[in-house]
Amino acid sequence: MSSTKLAGRSLTERFYQPELDVLRFFSFFLIFVHHSFPHDPAFYTHLGVGHVFASLLAGLAGAGAYGVQLFFLLSSYLVTELLIRERASRGDIDLKAFYIRRVLRIWPLYLFFLALAWAMQWLVPGQQIGWRALLAFIFLCGNWWIVFVGFPSSVIFHLWFVSLQEQFYLFWPTAMRKLTERGMLRISAVLLAIATSARWYLAVHHTWESKLWCNTFVQLDAIALGIILAVVLRGRAPRFSPLFRSALFIAGFICFILAASYFRIKDDPLTIQRVVLGYPVAALGAAGLFLATLRPKATLPKNPFVYLGQISYGLYVFHILGLMISDYTVHDSTASLGRYLARNTIAFAITVSLAAISYRWLESPFLSLKQRFTRVLSRPAMRQA
Repeated sequence: MSSTKLAGRSLTERFYQPELDVLRFFSFFLIFVHHSFPHDPAFYTHLGVGHVFASLLAGLAGAGAYGVQLFFLLSSYLVTELLIRERASRGDIDLKAFYIRRVLRIWPLYLFFLALAWAMQWLVPGQQIGWRALLAFIFLCGNWWIVFVGFPSSVIFHLWFVSLQEQFYLFWPTAMRKLTERGMLRISAVLLAIATSARWYLAVHHTWESKLWCNTFVQLDAIALGIILAVVLRGRAPRFSPLFRSALFIAGFICFILAASYFRIKDDPLTIQRVVLGYPVAALGAAGLFLATLRPKATLPKNPFVYLGQISYGLYVFHILGLMISDYTVHDSTASLGRYLARNTIAFAITVSLAAISYRWLESPFLSLKQRFTRVLSRPAMRQA
């Protein structure tokens, strides 16, 4: 086998799919909708919205929670694909360089935001972080703090997602050094079995949603599917027709709606059937959205959605703060649907502004340094994430 080819992968080309940045932004936007719009139809009927439209809005808001599954799948797919390429071209995976890249990408903004949230305790009513909770988030165990203690009364509560993702990064590159691609598929099957067993056990013991949703072992389905897709696709994109891609995208989103409205895996009380089946349905929805978006040799013209995908980490970190600021900007936002939409529009604009400033002035210097430790070319210089 040629040193520049591995199972269909061209190891000399830059591996960058700009459409996946668009999908990253879509993932964030789903989460933003989930956090900014109520999930109860009664809220909308109280504002004069018809019952059918109110149910639709509530269902869409509930489905937005599964943007996290899409993020998990994207991350595991990209990391697996890039590390397969690195091992093929260099003979091994440079773990030190990998972890330096992760530190330079995640920690500057993450630690800055934790420090900001800590300072807000003395400036903003209702913002409280105990020092134990702060340490848990600093050491990327914030999701386990939520599982065992509960959500902190702070704008950092959503950062459990970062903790869980980084825990995967601690395990997977080391495991990949010794695994064949068939071995990666076996590990993916083990991860799916662990996730199913963990959910079954927790449901049997009547664990509430807040202790289930943030549990690392519960959220492994999308991560496992991302690994499987990286191995099976072999660096290529499926050649689907536009009609089939549209159908696949719609089917993926319907899976999110089913997870939210039928299986209701984020509602208490939980049942075994809902928990065991609902999470795989959401993960399959993420896979459908991913496959519908991934394109062979995609060349997207410059558009704001690619850029918004590149700053999606900052969008996710800042969006709860943006929503909080907008509450101070728009008074009596629940007085009418128009005022509520204005509140959310302002929150979105604030979030984008903060993320853009962060990307330019806080993250970019570290991203430039990160390029020194890059082993496989991906995004163009100064845009790697």
